[in-house]
Amino acid sequence: MPQKPSHNGIKTVHLFVEKNRVPAFYPLLSRGIIVKTRVGCSVKTLICNYLGLSADYLEKRLQTIFLDGKAVDDTETTVVQEGATLALSAAMPGLAGATLRRGSAYAAMRNQITHQNGTCGESTKDGTICLKLFNLVAADIGQSFLEKGVLISGRYLRDFFRSASDKIISGIRSGEVDGVRMNTNQIANMDWEQTQVDLKLEAV
Repeated sequence: MPQKPSHNGIKTVHLFVEKNRVPAFYPLLSRGIIVKTRVGCSVKTLICNYLGLSADYLEKRLQTIFLDGKAVDDTETTVVQEGATLALSAAMPGLAGATLRRGSAYAAMRNQITHQNGTCGESTKDGTICLKLFNLVAADIGQSFLEKGVLISGRYLRDFFRSASDKIISGIRSGEVDGVRMNTNQIANMDWEQTQVDLKLEAV
C-alpha cells in the first residue's frame, strides 16, 4: 500500500503504545527534540511562557540547566537565541551534581563552562531550539511531550528500535507512518537514517 507523501521531508509516525511502555521512549528526549518557540527571550520566559512549565517547577525541579553546553545560573537574564540547545535536568547526585546546580556554592569551580548572562530586550521572534530532557524531568513531563508529538532525527528512532528489547517492541500495538497503518515490525525495519520524524505516542 503506497505511503502518503511526507511534508518537507518529515515523516509523521504515530505509535499506539501500552501505557507501561511509554517511559521506554524517554531516552529519545535526552537526545534532543526540535521545538518551535519564541527566541531572543530569557530562559525563564521560554520555559514558563512557551514550554508551559510553572515558575514553581522551574525553581524547585529544574536544578540543572545548560544552554549550548554551558551551565545557567540566572534564568532571568540568560537569553535563548535561534538554534540554541537547552538541556533541563533535575538535581544530579554527588559533587559533580552539586557543582552544576543552579546557584551552587561550588559555581566558581565551573567558571569556564558557565553561561555568561545577556540582556533581554524586545527582539523576540519565532524560531526553533533543540530541547533535551533528562532524568526526573523526562519522567515528569516526557509523556505529555510525546503525546503532543516531537520532532526528532530519524537516526534516533532507528537507534531506539535497534536497541529496544522484545518486551518494549511487543508493547507497541501498532502504528501509522504518514497516515498509513503498519505493524510494529514494518515500522521498526524502515530506513529512518536520512529523515526527520514527527513522532507521536498514544497510550493504550
